Amino acid sequence: MARKDDILKSFLTHELLENKYEFNKEDLPSTIREALNSDKPIIKAIALIVEGLDGIAPVTDSVLRNQVTQFLNEAL
Repeated sequence: MARKDDILKSFLTHELLENKYEFNKEDLPSTIREALNSDKPIIKAIALIVEGLDGIAPVTDSVLRNQVTQFLNEAL
C-alpha cells in the first residue's frame, strides 16, 4: 500500500469522521484512486487534499484550498 493510501485510511478511520458521517468500514475506499471516484463529497475532498499534499507533483496550499473549495461548491 502506498504512503498516501495509508494517510487516506488514517483520515477516513478517524473517530470524528466515523461518528459524524457514520461510514461503514467495509464501504470505505482503500486507495486514493478509489476515493477520488467516490460519490461521497467528504471522502473525495479528503482524497484531493492527500493527493495534493503527498502526490507526485505537490501543490501549494493556496492552489489546494482553491481546488477543494471549488469541488465542494460544485458537489453541494
